[in-house]
Amino acid sequence: MPDTLPTFAGAELHLHVSGAVAASLVPWWINWLRFTSPEVVVNVSVSTHATRFVSTDAVRALANGEVWLDEWEQDALPHSWRDGRTGRSECIIVFPASLDTIMRLAQGRADSPALMMMQLTELPLIIADVSPASNAVIDHWRTLLLQRPNVVFAPAVDTPRADDRSTTQSGFNLPGALALANERLARPAGRA
Repeated sequence: MPDTLPTFAGAELHLHVSGAVAASLVPWWINWLRFTSPEVVVNVSVSTHATRFVSTDAVRALANGEVWLDEWEQDALPHSWRDGRTGRSECIIVFPASLDTIMRLAQGRADSPALMMMQLTELPLIIADVSPASNAVIDHWRTLLLQRPNVVFAPAVDTPRADDRSTTQSGFNLPGALALANERLARPAGRA
């Protein structure tokens, strides 16, 4: 691990929390991000499946930007999602990115406000995947998603599995995702 962990080089970012058990750790990571980068505005959308593992109230207490539940029928939905962002976000990090979310994004689905936002965005879109396995079908959807010039996957790190605590590889790596976001933000305009 490097001596210093990356902070976000921009002013505002968006985290989308999808429905994986790793979502239960997102409040800790938001707290870490706010501590290491106190000036950064953190916007968050929480999928309805993620609410099995984390509440929007917990996220709202820690984030300092827009926080909303990713469903159509609600009053708190920001209008900026139609522009492929929330607030003035400079990147979107799907953290964690469940296998279902990866497949839905790769298929071009837009059946929730956050998925629509991510389909429309030209911002860097960093996927912190937490797939429990790998096979030809999963690899196909990942490869298809990587055809978008603004999409990258966070680097995998060793982590314990939730079920048996054995070691596995996971992209649930916010420092790695932030490093990729910073690389993308440093590129000249028009280059993904």
